[in-house]
Amino acid sequence: MMPIFSVIAFSALIVAVITITFAIKGRYQFYWIAAIGIYIFSFLAGFSIGQMTVGLTFIPLTLAIGYTFGSIKRKVHSLMFLCLGILIGFLMVLYVDDYWIFFPFWFLF
Repeated sequence: MMPIFSVIAFSALIVAVITITFAIKGRYQFYWIAAIGIYIFSFLAGFSIGQMTVGLTFIPLTLAIGYTFGSIKRKVHSLMFLCLGILIGFLMVLYVDDYWIFFPFWFLF
């Protein structure tokens, strides 16, 4: 039963890496899929590296929000949203408990 979780976790990580590359090349809607992939990987790898990688979820999430609402028009705006995602992710990992970070998944178990 446990190897299936590893397969799902690493599949989510591979999807996240592939969609990040597409998003960087200009298909900005893929930032949403990358954020979900990193979030799923972080949850399934929760007790090893998942607590550190959940902070990375906020980088593509802030970029997806910025591009969706049209707030990113130049590279400077993209850099600002990137820094905002890093800051939010760092603060979430540092100050917010895992129960609240992974709250949507607790209904499954």
